[in-house]
Order: sequence, then C-alpha cells, then structure tokens
Amino acid sequence: MTLAPRLSHAWPFLLATLASVVLFYPSWARLVEIWLKWEQTMSHGLPTAIAYLALLVIHPPLGSSSRWSDKGLWSRPVGGILLILVTFAWAALELVRIDTLAYLSLPVSLFAITWTLLGLGGALKLVPYLLLLSLSLPIWADLIPILVDMATVVVGSAVSALGITALIEGSNITLAYGRLVIADGCSGIGFLAIAMLLGAFTAILNDYRWRGWAMITSCSIALALVINWVRIIALVLIADWTNMESSLVPEHELFGWIVFAAFILPALVLAPVRRRKTLQISNDYAISYSAFGFIFIALVAGTGVVFLVQAREIEEPPLTFTSVDFREISAPALPLSLQVPDQLEQKFFMEEGTEVYVSLAQIQRHSAEEKIVPYLPPLVDRDMWFREATPAPGKEIWRRISTPERVVVSHIYAIGAYRTDTYVKAKLLQLPAIYSGRTRFALISLQANCKTSTCDEALDRLAVFEAETDI
Repeated sequence: MTLAPRLSHAWPFLLATLASVVLFYPSWARLVEIWLKWEQTMSHGLPTAIAYLALLVIHPPLGSSSRWSDKGLWSRPVGGILLILVTFAWAALELVRIDTLAYLSLPVSLFAITWTLLGLGGALKLVPYLLLLSLSLPIWADLIPILVDMATVVVGSAVSALGITALIEGSNITLAYGRLVIADGCSGIGFLAIAMLLGAFTAILNDYRWRGWAMITSCSIALALVINWVRIIALVLIADWTNMESSLVPEHELFGWIVFAAFILPALVLAPVRRRKTLQISNDYAISYSAFGFIFIALVAGTGVVFLVQAREIEEPPLTFTSVDFREISAPALPLSLQVPDQLEQKFFMEEGTEVYVSLAQIQRHSAEEKIVPYLPPLVDRDMWFREATPAPGKEIWRRISTPERVVVSHIYAIGAYRTDTYVKAKLLQLPAIYSGRTRFALISLQANCKTSTCDEALDRLAVFEAETDI
C-alpha cells in the first residue's frame, strides 16, 4: 500500500500530537533537551519518539469501534473538559517544576486532545502508540534503586546456593581475590527499557488487544530481569574462577549486552507475526473543528497561566538573623556538618543564650527553569553519624558513630511566607508560594549539643529558641 493512504489515515493523530506540543511546549522542550543529552538511562528516548511518529504513518491506528458513540459520556465535549482539567494539573506541576509528573501528564494530554478532536473511539485506538511514547519519558532513573535491591537479593541467594566462597554484605560480594559491588550499573535498566520497547513494537505491529499487550509486556519485563540476573551471576562465577583477572569483569557492560542479545534475538525470531490484510480507511476519524474551542481554552488555561504567574515573581530580600544575641560563626564550628548543595548560599550563627547553632541555607529562583525547592540529598553523613531517635516531629537525635556525642537537629523549610518541618510538605507548598509571587527558599537547620544521654535539656533549649525567635 502506498504512503498516501497511510498519511490520510494518520494525519489526524499527527495533528493531535502537534496540538499537544503547542499546548504543553515548556515540558516538551525540556523533554527534547533530555533526549539530546543521550544519557545512559535515556539513550533510547529520541529513537522511541521517532518510532512513535513513524508507526503512526506506516502502521496507523485501525478504524474506531462503532460501540463508542459520540453521545453522552463518550462525546467530544467530555474529552474537551478532560483536556482542560489535565491542562490545569499540568500548569500546577509546571509552575513548581515537578518535572516527572509533568512529563507523565504529556501522554494523558495527548489522549484528551485526541478524544476532543476525534472522539473516544479514536483516542482509544491511539493508546498503544501512547504506551510506546511513554517509554521515552525520563522515569527510568527512579527505578534503578528498586532494580538494584532486587538484583542484590536474587544474586546473593544464587551465590549462596551455588556454594561459592564469598562474603555477602548487602550489595557487596567479597571473593577471595577481590570484591564485586552490585551498583547502579548492575541495575539492568537499559535491558528493561529496550526489552519493553521491543515488546511494544511487536504488540503494535501485530495489533494486539489488551490481553496481548499485558502478556507481551509481562514477558518483556520478566525476560529483562532474568537476563540481568544471569549476567551478574555469570560475572561472579567468572571472577571466582579467574581470580578477578578476566577481562569480562571490567567490561561487564559489553558482556551484559552480549548476554542480552543471546536471549532477546531468539525471542524476537519466535515472536508471532500477524500482517494486516486491509487498512480500514473511513470517516471514523473526522475531526470536529468546533473542538478547537476547547484547545484554545486549554492554551489560555495552561501555557498562558504559567507565563502570567511566572511574570509576577518578585525578588525577595535574603533571610537573616539580626538579634544581638546571634554571633556569626564558620561552618566547622557546627556540632554536625550538613551536606547542603553548593547552589544554596550558606551562613552560620550561634545564639549565645540557648547555645543553639543555626545553619541558614537559601536560594532565590531567578528563572522559570529553576526549581523553587531544589533537590536536597541526605543532609547528614551516614558514614559518621546515625539517627538514634526522633523524639518529636521535626526533631532528630544523631549520634556520632563509636562515640557518645549526640546532637539534636531540627530542620525548618521556608518557602516564601510558608514554613514546614518536612521536605515533602515543602514541595507541596511551592504552589501557593509561586501564586503569591514569592519564590525564595531557605533551609534553616537548628542544632544543640546534648549534655545528657537523653538529650532532654537540648530539646528544651531548642524549644525556647523557637519560641523566642522569629524564623
């Protein structure tokens, strides 16, 4: 079949994709930047997006089912209302730069646009292609810790069952001549992404229904996990047999893809192939041009509101402590050093009366590309300190490892005019803060040395300080 009939069938879906790019341009632009970086966890992103467009043209969705009438709850205006609701949700996420959720809203927005333009039947036929496009979103890095934990459990059990002489300490496997660490590079995230991508290709080209999709997706995930576990177990065996001298040990990445190919190529050869006999071309996907009114409203409600709210942001003066009882000190004078990102400007104080130490780290957002509440890593070095107790919400007792030294720590997160004692709540408070135009963020950390083993007096001093100080 020539390209012209395929294009005539695909162009409504391409138009819906273009409308999504226009409506949600800021998120799409950042997504393209991520694709072009070609990072390890997202090296498949741009090829997946290109494959989505190519499949729409060379293998467009089939005609819609007649059972989805354009009336009642299935009508196109309902799709338009869904689009506006999705747009409001996206605008809120975009304003506070919760990027992962903003990216996840893009396929949902594309579904809502297609429903608005083509009806629910056309939107449902696009769902398999949207599932493929979803694999290009930057969600993979969040799965790495889970995959590493799974690999640690499986490989540790396998090593013990095989009778290999090894000391297994979590993700560390110590052999007679060296140590192997199941780190992020052993997560198998690349195998999982490519296996799911190939499964999605197979499902779309064979026009699988939901049961077929569920089966091939489950098989793809299971196969990717097994391949990675086999790869790591084989490396442990090779390292043990060769006294860590085999070149495959440092070249475990290449070895992994060889194992992946050995498993996945036979699976692709054995996969069923079902060709379309005809391409159903009809007026099922006639565009409702009146639905463009919903798209215009979504444009104003989404991108327009984002730009207007961002234009209202004001430059706030830095937070500071001006009481005569406060003395500015250097970072080493703190009882417990904090690991704060470099982009935050830091100052340190001590309040003479209560002997409470204050670490003030703050940042002012200057552009829409910056987050209001930046990513904060674990603030305390776990190699030197461990959390002994949490006597009250927002209060933690840390003890230096192998010593009796204890410090009570309390964190206060300031977002504009709002205050909270948890990082999660701080993320949520970004939205009212940005609507008020105040986008300065500050992390105020209070510390007090414990003079008794219970730290009761240190907690009392912190309570007095918080009651007497305007933070």
